Amino acid sequence: MIDFELLVPDGWVQIPTTAETARVRARVIDELIRHHLPDSLPRDKAGPYRRMLRKELVAATDDASRQGARSVLLPLEEFNGMKMPGSLVVTVIESGNEDEDAEAMLASLLADAGDSGTYLEIDGVPAVRLATVIDTGRLGRKQPAWRVSYYVSHPEAPGVWGLLTYTVLTDGDVDAEPVRAVMLVFDVIVSSLRWEDRIDVPTEEEVLAEADAFLARVEAAEAAAAGPDTSPGEGPAAPRAEAPGAPHEADVKRT
Repeated sequence: MIDFELLVPDGWVQIPTTAETARVRARVIDELIRHHLPDSLPRDKAGPYRRMLRKELVAATDDASRQGARSVLLPLEEFNGMKMPGSLVVTVIESGNEDEDAEAMLASLLADAGDSGTYLEIDGVPAVRLATVIDTGRLGRKQPAWRVSYYVSHPEAPGVWGLLTYTVLTDGDVDAEPVRAVMLVFDVIVSSLRWEDRIDVPTEEEVLAEADAFLARVEAAEAAAAGPDTSPGEGPAAPRAEAPGAPHEADVKRT
């Protein structure tokens, strides 16, 4: 199975979106909501936020599934005190055309894109980046958003492409510094793409174990951020854990 890996900052979650992972996807969403809005919270206060979070997660993953994507990456933790208003949809396209010319295909994409297209290389292979401002009316929003798509050719398999598309919401100013900062984070993640051949695919247990490990890291970071326990009679506090999002805490995520 042709696949690729991405380096993803801590505090992000990868939710599978293929048809055969529907049950796993629902389970992961349930666990994420339960962690961020536990059942111990008052129902009248937590209920609306719980429904809103579920709506956002289900909408993002269902949309990715309809597009034939393998997974969607979502930032759930704040980055330098800022909520990350975006998501990244990950797809591997296999056209079956072994005679396909990657450079010609990319040139055609760039010709159609005009000024919104950029040629680049990712891990030494040709790619293009297409950035457009889109209307978000169908999402029930009035403000525009950025949609950036990367087409990354496979170095040894003609007709195989990595398609990575991220969407970043705005408050109306598409060139605001915070918006550009969020886009830069997504661009850096995409730039870490490395192609690989996988013999197997993650099992349901492996996907759920990854989600559990993610939640455990979040809980550890939150406990550290709360500060040392200064109750009388307690011994010295454990060393403070690094905050989520530290560059060296990036995880390798498979599509």
